[in-house]
Amino acid sequence: MDMEYREIPEQISVGGVLYEIKQVERCNDNALGNCCAAEGRIEIADKWDKDRQQCQDSKRQTFYHEVTHAILDTMGENELSRNEKFVQTFSSFLNEALRNARYLYFGGKNGA
Repeated sequence: MDMEYREIPEQISVGGVLYEIKQVERCNDNALGNCCAAEGRIEIADKWDKDRQQCQDSKRQTFYHEVTHAILDTMGENELSRNEKFVQTFSSFLNEALRNARYLYFGGKNGA
């Protein structure tokens, strides 16, 4: 079975909340992304700051940034979630770690 590779999933679950990930033309306030736990929604913008196009690497980073907000909000860490310096730094490290990860396969068809 062929599976299409996606760098950004269509949905994720964080703390029992299912989030739909949507690529939108623009987010409010010309932001690169937006997370709303109450609506179970993460948006990733195509365009920002007038008509500047967001590249795929930036969209992937924006995804991890918004997921970090979702996790912190679910944990009740609202002050930390509002700390954009922390969120950006943490999500950058998370993005890099997962992007450069080498995976082990245990059992199944790919297992040793």
